[in-house]
Amino acid sequence: MNSGDARRVGPPPVEADQGEDPALGFERMVFFSDAVFAIVITLLVLPLTAEMNLPDGGHGLATQVLALWPRVLTFVISFLVVGQFWIAHHRNFGLIDRQDRALLWLNLISLLTVAFMPFPAALLGSHSTAHDAFPVVFYAASMTATSMALTASWLYAVRHGLVRDSLSPARTHEISQRAVISSTVIALSIPAALLGLPVALVFWLVVLPAARGLASRRRRR
Repeated sequence: MNSGDARRVGPPPVEADQGEDPALGFERMVFFSDAVFAIVITLLVLPLTAEMNLPDGGHGLATQVLALWPRVLTFVISFLVVGQFWIAHHRNFGLIDRQDRALLWLNLISLLTVAFMPFPAALLGSHSTAHDAFPVVFYAASMTATSMALTASWLYAVRHGLVRDSLSPARTHEISQRAVISSTVIALSIPAALLGLPVALVFWLVVLPAARGLASRRRRR
């Protein structure tokens, strides 16, 4: 039994409806996922324009715009976060070439968590985090849910032989390890968020890339 056969365990790929190309069904799932990510990223900008009461005549306009900096910062952070999730989804499903019903549902749950992200983003941008850590914790928890859902989808695809036959076991292990490390670090940012947004940002922007880089170096040795 070769390595490709060894990975093909579990239920067979989902049967397509009569007359439907299985490859087309998989592409439809990927296209639908990309559309959801695109809509979510677009929705992130809405808090910047909602309920804007700019003064008439332009007097004090600069002050009003500068007062929106927390929402602008939240938009930038959220755009990058959702963008990173899309990159992970794009990479993982680029290495998967078949589907079954369980993977369809796991992907749908992942998209559910992604579609929810504009809500904690709006909450984080509209409330001060100086004396209330809940918006940051809620945001970190939402990120964790998305990361874990994406990781679960990938690990399921690997376990049930839905990945490309050309993907080596070493490469599969590397991607799986990186996914688990990412979800773990993001989950650890939940208690870190209790200390405030700056500490959570350190986890997201410093600790997470460092952990991924360290794991990659160890793998190459």
